[in-house]
Amino acid sequence: MLAGDRTLFQFQVSSGRLSAISLPGSVRVYAVHIDPSDTLWVGTDKGLFFAQYEQGATSKQGKLGELQAVKSFPDNVRISAIDTTQAGKLVIGTAQHGLFVKQTSGQFINIAMQGAAQSAWIYNLVEQRDNVLLLGTFGHGLVEVDLANLTQRHVPFNRLHPSGLSDNNIWSLYRDSRGLIWIGAGESLNIYDARNTAVKHIIGGLAEPHGLPAPKTHAVVALEDSLVVANGSLGLFELSPTQGVTQSWWQAAKDPVETLYVTPDQTLYASSNFATVSLPLPNRKAIPISVGERPASVFSGAFADTGKLFWIGGPDGLWMQSKSKPDSAKQILTNTIHDRRVSALLSTPEALWVGTWRGLYKVTLTDDGEDVSQIDTIAHAALQQQFVSDIYADSHGNIWVATSGGGVFVGASSQSSWQQLTHENGLPGNSIAAIAGESEGEIWVGTSRGIAAISTQDYQIRKVVTGRQAINSPYARGAATLTADGNAVFGGKNGLTIVTPSELAVSNEQLSLVFTNVSVLTEKGELHPIQIADTQHRFAPLPQRLSFEFAALDYLSPEHIRYRYRLPGLNESWTELDADHRNITLTSPSPGDYALHIEYSYDGKHWQSNTLNLRFTVLPAWYQSNAAQIAGIVMLVIAIYVLHQLGLRHYRYRQRILEQRVAARTAELVTANEKLSEQATALEKASLTDSLTGLNNRRFLTQNIQRDLKRVQRYYIDCENQGIQPTFESDVLFLVIDLDHFKRINDTHGHQAGDAVLVETRYRLSRIFRDTDYLIRWGGEEFLAVVHNTSRREAHILAERVVTEINGCAFKINDHVRLSVSCSVGFAPYPLQQQHYNFFDWHTTVAIADAALYESKSRSRDTWTGITSIKENASEETLTLIQQQPSRVFDVAETIIRP
Repeated sequence: MLAGDRTLFQFQVSSGRLSAISLPGSVRVYAVHIDPSDTLWVGTDKGLFFAQYEQGATSKQGKLGELQAVKSFPDNVRISAIDTTQAGKLVIGTAQHGLFVKQTSGQFINIAMQGAAQSAWIYNLVEQRDNVLLLGTFGHGLVEVDLANLTQRHVPFNRLHPSGLSDNNIWSLYRDSRGLIWIGAGESLNIYDARNTAVKHIIGGLAEPHGLPAPKTHAVVALEDSLVVANGSLGLFELSPTQGVTQSWWQAAKDPVETLYVTPDQTLYASSNFATVSLPLPNRKAIPISVGERPASVFSGAFADTGKLFWIGGPDGLWMQSKSKPDSAKQILTNTIHDRRVSALLSTPEALWVGTWRGLYKVTLTDDGEDVSQIDTIAHAALQQQFVSDIYADSHGNIWVATSGGGVFVGASSQSSWQQLTHENGLPGNSIAAIAGESEGEIWVGTSRGIAAISTQDYQIRKVVTGRQAINSPYARGAATLTADGNAVFGGKNGLTIVTPSELAVSNEQLSLVFTNVSVLTEKGELHPIQIADTQHRFAPLPQRLSFEFAALDYLSPEHIRYRYRLPGLNESWTELDADHRNITLTSPSPGDYALHIEYSYDGKHWQSNTLNLRFTVLPAWYQSNAAQIAGIVMLVIAIYVLHQLGLRHYRYRQRILEQRVAARTAELVTANEKLSEQATALEKASLTDSLTGLNNRRFLTQNIQRDLKRVQRYYIDCENQGIQPTFESDVLFLVIDLDHFKRINDTHGHQAGDAVLVETRYRLSRIFRDTDYLIRWGGEEFLAVVHNTSRREAHILAERVVTEINGCAFKINDHVRLSVSCSVGFAPYPLQQQHYNFFDWHTTVAIADAALYESKSRSRDTWTGITSIKENASEETLTLIQQQPSRVFDVAETIIRP
């Protein structure tokens, strides 16, 4: 059926005939529909009309009766959309009067639009699932109507919604064979997966009634029939599954609440940056918690309850409080622990598991459960380097450890062995923010790139919420919980994601795997697209390139699909490709028959069976035929033989002459090359060496120092990425050494004596510094020592050795002259400040060491002064001032001087 403004036509596909259908009066047609019983329904500005095919005829035969008005439908109602549900109900969308549903009695009931969509013009409609319609409106977005209970849900455009509608004008709706609904909204195309009822997003900050007021969710725990959500910087909110936000608590928290814990008696514990509180029933009033010497103003990263003891962990360590003796609280982690900064806690019947910023520990309690028996380190090399973000114990007694960069670690509570699961095993990402818990035999984890479920039996991983569906990722550390009915809840940057595992459909539906583009670059350099009509194709001779582009038609998460291909007979092994490289190119293929097999997979392990196969032939050119090749080979052999015989005679004569010349010339070149090599080596050494002392010069430092400093910067970057505190063991120390009163030596004893002092100084300094350090004549009587991989805490020891070595014994100038010489030293480490490790370059560091040298000079010489670091509270403006005026470093520097 084809409809115009005031016309209606029927096109017979079998005969190719187009025939007009007469319309009653001057009506305007807005919608046409043929129901499963072959009844034609026509929606107009004057109401609803229908026509039935003559007895014994069908829509394919085209014997249509006269259009008649539906008397049970209101007159003069503009109809804009018509459809039939799976249950056989005829549904009518109108421009101003809402929705009409045809009953079995033939009567129509009217369903008026509600709320903000009350005056909506229903532009189109589809059935998204049984008895649930999705209405597209003009100017009011989408309206979901449940025909069973006559409820409505309005889905308008909201620019703050990360995955919402792109416009309120819905021009078209289409439900494809897979159940996906395609939405033409404004000038954009949206896709809605109506089949997926297992994943729900609660978006904050949309100003919806009873909705979360802010986008970011920092923490979440489950009570018996509700959730408690730490939302933005606004405190805590109780979230009901049916009513939304019902209560709010601790609104005076000021900072975001980043830690939540609920005890078996439903008491809440919460912590923000500068406060730790409990919120007991019934009124949930926030009560500050101080444990022993630990004030309530300290951040707490984790809580745990082992029956007789209550545990609080944070950056300051792990605190144990006896419930029977609350005043006996104490810090239990000793200095022997690798890292005392606690990030996660888990109590099991046999132990308390402690996750820190670097590693996992097991705390075993005494038999009465009132004290600590021993503390064991989980000796796993990879785990001990990781920040532990969450810990969980499954129903089999296994411990699951989420880490910030190493994926998930699984081990038995006996600690005997641990298995690491990463993106190579199928996780969406290696940064695991939280573990919600165990449901339907799987552990539910939130990663930096989505949500995954891991089988507790064989550790198989399936990605559940990834790609564009993961609108709340990255998820907040520890912000995950399991509700009483087994739903997994994750909090992240835009709100909450709730997964109902029991409703997740295990779909074995295979995608269509098709060629999206096939092209050939011909012998003449012309690029031609090729239409592949069947599974066999022939290409003209001598193609320069054949290109095959393909895709599995997944419109929701195509970026996670992996592909592989092979060409049997040419290459039997499979070649794998990712979603961004779905292209196979054959360059200058030889004539012959080829077979191309392509498969796809979501995890790179389980490959679908619907292989895309293509057989093609590259035709040979005339000279590539077998007969032409045989004739060419015969002629070539004859020509080669004749030419070989002619050339052999001449070759032997020329060989004798050339051998004589080559021998003579070779001898000359060997001699010349040896001389040039010696000169080049001497020149290179001279350009990097001070001619008097034999030490390296400034040019040598300029060529080598950047490489050394980049190694230091990589170390600090690695520490920053792994969240660990860098040590001083990778420091580079710059010591500027200046001989005191050197001009007096030259003036009194002559420059020859001064040169002798400089040479002797070189030998004395060489006894102090290592071969791997740089000892440089910096200028005149000034030397620069660059010491690698040495803590700044040891710099003053080196400076003391330099001063002592120089003034320890007199310098022998000749048999009659001995001089007492002293020196002054200034030193500074690189980097000067760990917080801004790359702020100062080596030039500034040397200038600061030079400023320390002048400080030594001002203190009567024969001494040393050192800058060990710049205070952490120094502002960037102050640091910039130091760059411009190095002498200002003493305003904010931590210095050390010779006693």
